Amino acid sequence: MSFPWLRVVRKMGDKYHGYMHGRNLVKILKAIDCLSRSGGVSIKELQYELGISRRSVYRLFETLGDLQFPLYDKEYPGEKEKRWHLQEDFIYRLPNLRMPDMKLTSREMLVLYFLLSQDRIFKNTDVSELLSSIRQKLSAIMPSDYLSAAQSDRMDSLFIAGSFHTKIYKEKEDIIDKILEAIVEQKVCTVTYRALSHGKENTYRIHPLRLFEHDGGLYIFVFIPKHNTIRILALDRISKLDIGNETFDEPEDFNPESILSGTFDLVLGDPVSIKVKFTPEGARRVKNRIFSEHQIMEEQDDGSVILSMTTSGKDDVLRWVLSFGNDAKILSPPELRSELKSLLSEMLNQYL
Repeated sequence: MSFPWLRVVRKMGDKYHGYMHGRNLVKILKAIDCLSRSGGVSIKELQYELGISRRSVYRLFETLGDLQFPLYDKEYPGEKEKRWHLQEDFIYRLPNLRMPDMKLTSREMLVLYFLLSQDRIFKNTDVSELLSSIRQKLSAIMPSDYLSAAQSDRMDSLFIAGSFHTKIYKEKEDIIDKILEAIVEQKVCTVTYRALSHGKENTYRIHPLRLFEHDGGLYIFVFIPKHNTIRILALDRISKLDIGNETFDEPEDFNPESILSGTFDLVLGDPVSIKVKFTPEGARRVKNRIFSEHQIMEEQDDGSVILSMTTSGKDDVLRWVLSFGNDAKILSPPELRSELKSLLSEMLNQYL
């Protein structure tokens, strides 16, 4: 009898709905893994690996029998206990199954809950509901002796996420789903996109490569065949996206981490080298921070610092310097100093 693995799991869920939740399902899957070993497994070994009683092991055998998993026991010379196996021809039809140890350390639990709590960007979307469901399932699969009920409730509220400056994606669930599908399946897409620079919409073909979060917004690395170049698109400025049947290969030299490390914000292909002096007050805000992969921070005797860096995105850098007010001064290059003076003059004229 052949059981495609997904069908087996679904059948288990349908027939034993009350029993097949969280940690019970994990124990059954891990038991199948143990029984699939070439040397089988003893009752004591199953007790140890699954953390259950001898009586619970036999109950588990009954469940597997009901689900038509063909079990048999075998005595081995020199061993006091029989060893239990799944029939070899049945094992051959199962995919290679190896269940990891699901018992997380306390530090792993804390990190995982922290990451799942950083969902502010998906507020009021279907994705937020999915993340909440994942947190609940995570609690369900933890061994019963791992956390008390009070500790488990406390873990759920241990971390909070800031809610400022995030973009709104309430109407973009369908585009998020399509983008993820296209990235995984490497499908060519046709996108209608409104550029920030001129506000006009254009439609063109893209190869979606990566989805990432930046400063409260979602962005996508895409390759544009027409221009033979990689660009970053803001997901909130996509009004329409269609997935085609054609597939693509990711560029061999694509390295998203390297690309992002060379930009001040998200502007590509606009290189700038700048030297900025910060007052002691401004220095306290920039020390121990990395603004560019290529930066030098020189501390001065009076507590001020001089930051030299090479990055990409001149306009982004200018806005950043302006945000410090009198606590930051551009030392070089001269043309960037002149541009900042013009910006300050235009700003002043608005208040005259």
